[in-house]
Amino acid sequence: MTRIAPITNRAQLPVNRQGEWDMIFAGLGRVRGPFGVMLNSPGLGPALLGAVQMAHADNVVSEALHELIILAVAREYDAPYQWSAHIARAREVGVSNAAIEVARTAGQAGSLDVDERDIIELIRQLSRTHHLEQSLYENLVARHNERWVMLVIATIGQYQYVATFNNALEIDALPGDDQLPIA
Repeated sequence: MTRIAPITNRAQLPVNRQGEWDMIFAGLGRVRGPFGVMLNSPGLGPALLGAVQMAHADNVVSEALHELIILAVAREYDAPYQWSAHIARAREVGVSNAAIEVARTAGQAGSLDVDERDIIELIRQLSRTHHLEQSLYENLVARHNERWVMLVIATIGQYQYVATFNNALEIDALPGDDQLPIA
């Protein structure tokens, strides 16, 4: 059960803070999960929203790879809310079933499309060793560009932050039958 009760209605906030609700709602089309909990601390939710929007600006990183980043980080951090909140969207925007299963099971990524494989490997390196191998960096820059790599790394960092927040505050996974197994 979520440790801090989320704000689930704009009217729960004082009038001088209702703009925070409005900003999150305008950016996401809803207020739930970590954003509902973050509204308990003035400014926290809108600040995260701004960072998330900046990293996803101009769709430099495709929707599918963006969602794969979120799922792979969720698996590395055993973050059930994050997985449950993004699995349907990942399927909707075309993340392959193979990539979803590799992310879910922490399996071998070698047979995946090169971008899916490298995204999962990048996340594993940053999550497990906190470093990025030079050869992977060079391959990503050669196929894409430095800005793309920076936005991917920013997205990974943001969702590591979100996963840590969600796990520490035990934000409940959304209901559904496509859950993340926690090993």
